[in-house]
Amino acid sequence: MKINFLIASILSITTCSAIAAPKIYGEIDASLDYLPENNATKSDRDVWKVNSNSSFLGIKGEEKLTERLSAVYLIEWAFNADGDGTDWSQRDRYVGLKDDKYGTLKVGKNNSPLKKLSSAVDSFNNYVRNTADITSIMPGENRINNTVVYESPKFAVGKEANIEFNALLATGEAQGIKSNQGGVTVDGGGLGDAWSTSITYADPIFLAAIAYDKAIPSNFLGRGFLNATDTHTDIDKVFAAANTLRLTGRIKPIDGLALKALIQKSEVEEAKGNTVGANNIDDSIGWLVGAEYRLPNLEKWNLKAQYSQNSTSFKNDDADYDAKQIMAGVDYSFNKQVKAYGYTAYATFKQADAKDKQPVVGTGLEFKF
Repeated sequence: MKINFLIASILSITTCSAIAAPKIYGEIDASLDYLPENNATKSDRDVWKVNSNSSFLGIKGEEKLTERLSAVYLIEWAFNADGDGTDWSQRDRYVGLKDDKYGTLKVGKNNSPLKKLSSAVDSFNNYVRNTADITSIMPGENRINNTVVYESPKFAVGKEANIEFNALLATGEAQGIKSNQGGVTVDGGGLGDAWSTSITYADPIFLAAIAYDKAIPSNFLGRGFLNATDTHTDIDKVFAAANTLRLTGRIKPIDGLALKALIQKSEVEEAKGNTVGANNIDDSIGWLVGAEYRLPNLEKWNLKAQYSQNSTSFKNDDADYDAKQIMAGVDYSFNKQVKAYGYTAYATFKQADAKDKQPVVGTGLEFKF
């Protein structure tokens, strides 16, 4: 009897563990990049770089509580596939409840709903160590500490379309704004002193979304993939709370072709911890257009091109600061997990008569697991 009870207990524990077992997943992405720099005020500097492009490891899981309700969790850490820097910086992490009818509530550290909109339109996301995408020239690409997030289910509109709504409330815990541990902390001590929200419409052909950040700390005056270790156009980055309105769209007019666009406007919100000079920024306007084309009868090959720019104006007599990046590339997908890619790009960063020019040529390999 005791032996039977022991065997039954072990089988019960094993079964429960199998049901609740976490999933380990991640991505390793490394590239070889050549950056021959042409500077306005400093000596030129040509460099070959091996770059890690948002390589990460994650654990996630879901536990069924009732027929409709589940507990969910996720933890991600970034690491450097090229061996540079410090590994295991923080990415998203949360614990929450998911209701099939009413949506998901998560508590932890999360990407803003506004940031998530860029994944559908930014074809060169994370390239050249996260400097060739819009993160490096536009405000708004933020992961936020101390947040509560609500994600709605997808509400059907007609036969094939749907609408979904996301909202994030953040508290700064009375620390003032800062950037640390792979994320940003907002100003204020109340929940909702800073927030982010988005609404997305999607059908098989068309996707459109709008999002707004209120007082979310972000970087202004970005330098893209400029191969510089110090200031070249004699202008310093500004880290400040930002109010950002972003609109994105994607259309697939024919099989294999996707046309993409983004436009946004950011203004500085007064906050404890804003970088000196933040009050002098009038606004920052950025936009992107791009296209991807998967070759007919050669579905493993994907061609893509993209132009993005961001212009920042000032309240005093300073000239506008303009960052522009144009990129073209090709992907070859061996399967759903492994992709090889190559690209070339050219960027300019200009204020008044000072203009830095930065080309890049690179190739890389991405492995998802």
